[in-house]
Amino acid sequence: MKRDVVILCQYFYPEYVSSATLPTELAIGLLDKGLEVSVVAGFPKEYIDGNRKDILLKENFKGVDIRRVKYTNQNNKTKLGRILNFFTLFVSMLSKVNYLRKFNSIIVYSNPPILPIIPYYLKKFFKTKLIFVVFDIYPDSALKLNAIKLNGSIHKVMKFINKRVYKKADKIILLGNEMKEYVIANKIASKEVNLHVIPNWYSNETLLVTDEVMNDEFLMIRKEYRFIVLYSGNMGSFQDMETILRGILHYKDQKEVFFIFCGHGNKLPDVKEFIQENHITNAKAYDFLVGTEYADVLKISDICLVSLEKGVEGLGVPSKTYGYFAAGKPTIAIMKSTTDIAKSILLAECGSNIMQGDVEGFIHAVDYYRNNPDIREKHSINARELYREQYNKAKNIDKYYEIIIK
Repeated sequence: MKRDVVILCQYFYPEYVSSATLPTELAIGLLDKGLEVSVVAGFPKEYIDGNRKDILLKENFKGVDIRRVKYTNQNNKTKLGRILNFFTLFVSMLSKVNYLRKFNSIIVYSNPPILPIIPYYLKKFFKTKLIFVVFDIYPDSALKLNAIKLNGSIHKVMKFINKRVYKKADKIILLGNEMKEYVIANKIASKEVNLHVIPNWYSNETLLVTDEVMNDEFLMIRKEYRFIVLYSGNMGSFQDMETILRGILHYKDQKEVFFIFCGHGNKLPDVKEFIQENHITNAKAYDFLVGTEYADVLKISDICLVSLEKGVEGLGVPSKTYGYFAAGKPTIAIMKSTTDIAKSILLAECGSNIMQGDVEGFIHAVDYYRNNPDIREKHSINARELYREQYNKAKNIDKYYEIIIK
């Protein structure tokens, strides 16, 4: 008799990026609902506390059976390094085919893009239910980033995989309606009835229960500055950092306003360099923050920022915003007003929306919240309510559960 469900992914507990914490919490949530849940994941190495020495190839974590596979650890910032890591992960995952065929359903993520072809063939030969979770739309996003060449060998491999996975998946889960519209408009998926929109969620709600700030540095920033603006998460090719950086020049060395950047991505060094070269004393960029440190920067911030570059709407969704909402932070979205994030912010009255490149609009939005504490408090309450209504972890895990059991 087949088991209920297995999750196939590159990152999983104890790694700390969202692409690890989300499947981890999904697995535990589905287990709590009575399903038998297992995971096949890559061996943790990239996003992990360096002090961890006890990671095993097989482990039971809170009732979830984990099988890990080893793969190369080349530099992911180079094309050759990424290809080697993806290929060796794929080959290692293939060694688990006999294990994977024992399940009724496989949940597989779009990252890395080569991975979904494994459950595609398991569905074809063993009638396994295929649930495909789309974090990024390949190869379109890779082309947009100039990471691959049009009609090159990698592009052709991605198209080969996509054509089969999107066509044969029993259910396709997209993070936002703009992604769904993109998939339909570009005829990527053949059956609209198989498309389901389920957003991601913030993973550390329990850390926001109190207002206590543990980090001494963040406590000092909060005491020194009356108004703090936070940008967190990925600072990569999909994020419009230029509008924000040009905007903070307006506040250079002001005694009341402080800007915090934290996260990762290929634009993070540019952000640090911009702050240093322009001698901006009221801004600081940190690397990726996790756990209580990230909860602390959320707590001390008055408003938060999220951005997308022009033309990438529909290819991905900036999930960092859910943490902003969970913390009750008014949010300035720098993107088209047609995105789910911008629509939600405006409809719920918990933030502002400006277009990419609108520096004056950015300054106006920051000053609006800076000078109107009553509005800021009202929008804070609205942000928490929006999180509870649309981006709550329990509600969205329920949606996964309903898809699996149908």
